[in-house]
Amino acid sequence: WKEVTVRCLCAAWSQLWPECVLQRDFEGFEELEEEAVVHEIVSLGNSMGLEVDDDDVEELVEEHSKELSTKELLELHKEQNETLKRSLTSEESGEEDKEESRIIPAKDLKDAFFCWSKLSKLAEDYHPDIGSVQKAISEWQVRRTPTGLNCGPEPTKS
Repeated sequence: WKEVTVRCLCAAWSQLWPECVLQRDFEGFEELEEEAVVHEIVSLGNSMGLEVDDDDVEELVEEHSKELSTKELLELHKEQNETLKRSLTSEESGEEDKEESRIIPAKDLKDAFFCWSKLSKLAEDYHPDIGSVQKAISEWQVRRTPTGLNCGPEPTKS
């Protein structure tokens, strides 16, 4: 039962016995007391498998409520700028690497086109409907090449 959150219990009981559950009216919405909020945070943390207690939540809230000094703000700003510069630099170098890796050597292209011609020849030789095979081959070639020209040597008819 320790893992069941307050929200879960309220949702279940509101279906079974609505009068016993406090309804939250968003127009006249009453703020929950701090203890109830802390308890709900703790129960949510415990339901996620975290070892959290009320003191941990209170400590976290206190740490975040402190105002930073000008020096601390400047240091934080400097760190964020450095992180941003590093990420931009790594993205730019990554884009250059991607562009270089996209270039396919001519020999590999020649091999690919040769394989395509062998595959299209095989399909023409063994498929019962030669017309549909030739149509599919020509459509593929038009879609795959920027100029719409034939790729590689024409398959020989036997």
